[in-house]
Amino acid sequence: RGSNRTANMLGALGVTKGDRVALLLMNDVEFVESFFAIAKLGGVVVPLNWRLVGDELAFILDDSGASTLIFGHEFAELSADLQARTRECRGIKNWLVAGDVAPAAGVSSYKALCEAASDEEPRTGAADDDELYIMYTSGTTGLPKGAVHTHDSAMWACITINATADTHYGDRYLVALPLFHVGALTPMVANVYGGATSIVMYQFDPVRVWEIVEEERLSSMLAVPAMLNFMLQAGGHDKVDHSRLRWVMSGAAPVPVTLIEAYAELGIEIHQVYGLTETC
Repeated sequence: RGSNRTANMLGALGVTKGDRVALLLMNDVEFVESFFAIAKLGGVVVPLNWRLVGDELAFILDDSGASTLIFGHEFAELSADLQARTRECRGIKNWLVAGDVAPAAGVSSYKALCEAASDEEPRTGAADDDELYIMYTSGTTGLPKGAVHTHDSAMWACITINATADTHYGDRYLVALPLFHVGALTPMVANVYGGATSIVMYQFDPVRVWEIVEEERLSSMLAVPAMLNFMLQAGGHDKVDHSRLRWVMSGAAPVPVTLIEAYAELGIEIHQVYGLTETC
């Protein structure tokens, strides 16, 4: 229902098939709602890396042709900076702030608009090889480049994960990486299609992860090697019941054998994976 309200709200603002909607959001319900809402409308999601500075974000907004920006209240100051950039951000017609805050001038409340919108299922606006999202690369050798993914490429990524990983219907999966990264976004989408539950963590906290493992009865998650190491150093695994946690996916860097062995002693398998922003 939340995604339907968001979709109908965005449709009322004029978002139609092919329009780019940028998301400057932490891992929160608004990100998940917006992603599926934009997909239903046939719009194109542009996830933004909130670690970037104004100049970098302005480039991406201009390069992607974004016409709407949904941002978290945490980024109000950054958003104001972007609004003042009348050249790069001239194409943005709708500025929406998420959270229980009073919107600034020229900004609308995401929550208020959604609450006023219908929760009826909107007419599906895209499928197959229609564009779904543009994920920008890290830009280590130059400016970031937008990798365009379609509904088909996202679907095949879901099929690949569910066919090759130890995923079960009803699994409970922790999303601890930022959803603006393909390594977090793709498994979250795959969970929807595979019948698993995503527990979305606002921001990674190595101590809090172990508490969530027990509280949410987690069965799997994804963490880069540095996160796995922080989790061991932080401790807490000896104070919680982690018996349901079968495995952790890990990639982005080689996983040291000592780290794999340390988790094996806890009864947790480390499954090494490899992927690219460009391959979904």
